[in-house]
Amino acid sequence: MKSTALLLAPAALIALMLAGCASSPSAGPQTLLKCDYKALKANALTGGPALTSMAYGSVRDIPADAVLISDAGLYNSVIVQQLSTQRTAGGTMQATARLANCTGVGFSVRARTAFLDANMGPAEPVSAWRTVFLPAGGMSVYQESSFSADKAAYYYIELARNP
Repeated sequence: MKSTALLLAPAALIALMLAGCASSPSAGPQTLLKCDYKALKANALTGGPALTSMAYGSVRDIPADAVLISDAGLYNSVIVQQLSTQRTAGGTMQATARLANCTGVGFSVRARTAFLDANMGPAEPVSAWRTVFLPAGGMSVYQESSFSADKAAYYYIELARNP
């Protein structure tokens, strides 16, 4: 009887450990980052606030609360996975962009933010360029806060290649 209990105790312990691993709520499958540019284009938001040209049609509208990428090569390498804003305790606007590197090579980009008032005019000077490193097939977060409290109503983030 004693020998049977000694044999079953380790087996029960192993079974409990395996059950704990299988039911761990924080464990999840690992996956590779995959970028779908067709879905990006098909689901792009239209309408809403935008910077528009006084001579209608001479320049494409620049959407507010968006990331602008002027380099086609960079556009085909990076997708904005998430974009959000929040007000800080001091009343400033904080813009956050999660950027996904759709290539197999790590590289860095430059980013800066322009905060706009309710009339789409500058709420303050454009922020300084900051470098953001994007690991191969990975993501990074860029974040910038306005200086003025309650003056910024909109924003746009510019992304550019590092020289």
